[in-house]
Amino acid sequence: MKKILIVTDYFYPHWTGISKSIYYLIKTKFKSIKFDILTVNHNNKLKNEEKMFSSSIYRQPYIFSISRAKYSISIIFKFINIIKNYDEVLINSPFANILFFSFITKIFKKKLIIFHQGDLILPNGVFNKIIEKIFDISSLISFYLADKISTYTNEYATHSRIIKFFLKKFTALILPIYIKKEKLNKNSQIYKKLTQFKKNKTILFGFAGRFVEEKGFDFLFDAIAEVSKTKKNLHFVFAGETNIGYEKFFYKNLEKYEKIKKHLTLLGLLNEKELSYFYQLIDFIIIPSRSDCFALVQAEAMLFKTPSIVSNIPGASYLVKQTGFGLIFEKENYKDLAKKIIIAIKTKNKILKNFNKVLKILDNKENAKKIERFFESGN
Repeated sequence: MKKILIVTDYFYPHWTGISKSIYYLIKTKFKSIKFDILTVNHNNKLKNEEKMFSSSIYRQPYIFSISRAKYSISIIFKFINIIKNYDEVLINSPFANILFFSFITKIFKKKLIIFHQGDLILPNGVFNKIIEKIFDISSLISFYLADKISTYTNEYATHSRIIKFFLKKFTALILPIYIKKEKLNKNSQIYKKLTQFKKNKTILFGFAGRFVEEKGFDFLFDAIAEVSKTKKNLHFVFAGETNIGYEKFFYKNLEKYEKIKKHLTLLGLLNEKELSYFYQLIDFIIIPSRSDCFALVQAEAMLFKTPSIVSNIPGASYLVKQTGFGLIFEKENYKDLAKKIIIAIKTKNKILKNFNKVLKILDNKENAKKIERFFESGN
């Protein structure tokens, strides 16, 4: 059995798409692959070492943070100490120390695979642009050193600032998704909040994630204001954190929020059960991102038979383009988003007929087979 060490800045229970996708990956039962995880311990209440599924999880403390990245020195020494036990190294990118770990992997003559979950995109500002440039240069060198490269779709790869230069060693892979459909608990606060709107035949539009500029929630606020002028039986619910330490984007948009808050409910960060209720009770998921490699929350929602209204950007728009299970609006165009919200309501029954196409693309067994072939094949 091939032993692969996954190196990632974040891992469970840090619940972002970048970490959650890797959690789903190690949950998958492969015949010929065993994954272990080396990551930064972002919460000192977590164990430094533990078993999860069939994988060993190694967490190392961090010393400081820059933007959303947390830097650890001990993770480097741990990596050097355990790399000899593995056949290959998989770097989950973006990764703060990608260049250093890529060099060490090649020094130890191990195969290097990079799974890229999106180019680094930070808010405007000189310091952030410097960080982006450093990331790009480090990633370009690391991708050059890599034996294999992957991300979710060819569409994103060809538009990526990094991957587009290395398409000869690229393979598109959709990672398995194991979102459980929980039985609705009528005593849950999330259930009570959302069903109170349903009683009034209100149509619920959900959106979720980190409230940062990249996710485009600011012009979604504009779309809510626009569509609410003519449609009164709509309500919007947000699942996620608004207080993001490294980017105070929600507070920059407080004026917009105040104008629409009667049409919007902030649910906060939800646990897995609550997120399942959320997906089941909303009528549509909205993905208004400026940039998004795949949008895991979109895929999860679609598996609950919840259609998507998504920005026309490489990566995030892939599922709707392939399945017709939703609508696509012009990037950063709040008027077009408002228009598509109204059209989605009118055409929902037609959209729902495409659900089987979603199940075909997000077939865990088939996607797991593709992943296994990817790791079993030569360069």
